[in-house]
Amino acid sequence: MSEFSDWFKDTFKGCYCEKGNLVDERRFSEIVQLVLDNEADEESRAIFEEKIRTCVKSCGSFEKEKSLRETIKQKLFDHKKDIPNDLAASIKKSINL
Repeated sequence: MSEFSDWFKDTFKGCYCEKGNLVDERRFSEIVQLVLDNEADEESRAIFEEKIRTCVKSCGSFEKEKSLRETIKQKLFDHKKDIPNDLAASIKKSINL
């Protein structure tokens, strides 16, 4: 198991209470970003996907983050000629597009 997988499991576990309910949405959001950026390894991604299939709150948080990213991407595309190139590049870089 890689160092990343260990970190991911520990961090992911820390997002939930003993009953398995999502309690740390900020930390969970960080994990979502890793998954959306394709930085999570296969094992970590499998753990994440299983949880969002079984936890409504986790699934909702994931969908919200994914939707927000897609909205930003669409807005950049829609207003491409209105936004200075350096600003668009900076926004894309900050959200890994």
